[in-house]
Amino acid sequence: MPSVLAVPDAGTVVVASVVAFWLVVVVAALPQQLVQDSWLALLSGREVAQHGLSHTDSLTVWTTGRPWVDQQWLGQLGFYGLWLLGGMRAVMLTHALILVLTVAVGLRAARSLGASTQSVAVGGVAALTVAPWGMQLRTQGMGELLFVVLVALLATDARSPSRRVYLALPLLVLWANIHGSVVLGAALVALRALTLAFGPSRNRRRALALLGGAGLSTFASPYGLSLAGYYKHMLANPLLHGFIDEWGPSTPSMRTAAFYALAFAAVWLTARHGSRLTPFSRLVLLLTMVSAVTAVRSIVWFGLAATAFALTRSNGWLLQEWPTAQAGQIAGLARHTGNGRVFADDRYADWLLWTEPQLRGRVAYDVRFELFTRRQITLLSHFHNRIGDGWRAAADGYPIVVLDPTLQQPVEDGLLVRGRYRQVVANAQIVVLRAAGAR
Repeated sequence: MPSVLAVPDAGTVVVASVVAFWLVVVVAALPQQLVQDSWLALLSGREVAQHGLSHTDSLTVWTTGRPWVDQQWLGQLGFYGLWLLGGMRAVMLTHALILVLTVAVGLRAARSLGASTQSVAVGGVAALTVAPWGMQLRTQGMGELLFVVLVALLATDARSPSRRVYLALPLLVLWANIHGSVVLGAALVALRALTLAFGPSRNRRRALALLGGAGLSTFASPYGLSLAGYYKHMLANPLLHGFIDEWGPSTPSMRTAAFYALAFAAVWLTARHGSRLTPFSRLVLLLTMVSAVTAVRSIVWFGLAATAFALTRSNGWLLQEWPTAQAGQIAGLARHTGNGRVFADDRYADWLLWTEPQLRGRVAYDVRFELFTRRQITLLSHFHNRIGDGWRAAADGYPIVVLDPTLQQPVEDGLLVRGRYRQVVANAQIVVLRAAGAR
């Protein structure tokens, strides 16, 4: 029995292509991704495995005996476990897999939220360029994967609320033991709670549960409330912001040029087509953008958010100049009218053939004018310009006529006289006429 192979749609092909491109980049640059934080992750993981959770430092001279809240202990232990299983090769390949999965989830989320294939291709690749340091091997990479999963979950819930949004809380619990960026994750959940409380659905019980759960989840760790000091120290310590470039503000430079270009594009597109995003999605872009401006290391979160939303460019936005709602109607009319043929003008002929494949062989002509005979060119010219008494002859034998009213209004008027045709569809984009005697 012959097997039937499903042909992937264009969106799937584009997502797969961008992910494959990213995989090549990640694998090619693996040696450069091994940085000082990588060794810290492995070292700290070994400390946890051999000595348990650390509360005071015993690794270096300068800080011996100092309190040490190792908030990232679970991520570090995971990397160390990989090293035990397969050495540095296992660590680096798993790290590469995490980076690729992060992009794959982000792009897939963009598609499911309505982004077009073009937006995924352009927006996805552009977003990947804003923070190349996000490729470095450290526990933040695990946090980036959790970030895109969380954004996808919350953005989907913003469009279609359901109890699945509570899955955000265990994600935060896991994140709270992997990387300090869980604070950003908790802020995103809090934003969703606010839009639930004051949005159209007004589900305040669910909003309160999410808000309280988000706050508690950031402390769901063996370190408990000790994490409060850790978060404060990492987020509000002016010494770190002045000493480490990544913690400093994103002042305009060659290093941040890609970020500012993407931020400008996001602001412009959101201002022009913001209605295509939910209030929650707009708040996520704003929060991550502000975070990126205040600290270089936070640019990666904005890039991932932009990837997930693909800069608001949905299929609907790209096709707004085309009457997509009428394509199926025209095909249905052709199927049930006379010989099923359609006389569509230059603008709509190929669009109809692409959109409704069943019209293959039924549309009068398309824009491949090089295939026309001299007689056909003359016939069409007379039709468009209403030359001679027999100018309507081009459409003879075609019970359905499709016209662009902005260009063919005189032709439409001429076809409607004496009841030869009647309007079936008429709007600013398209006019569909049906022959009066057609069955």
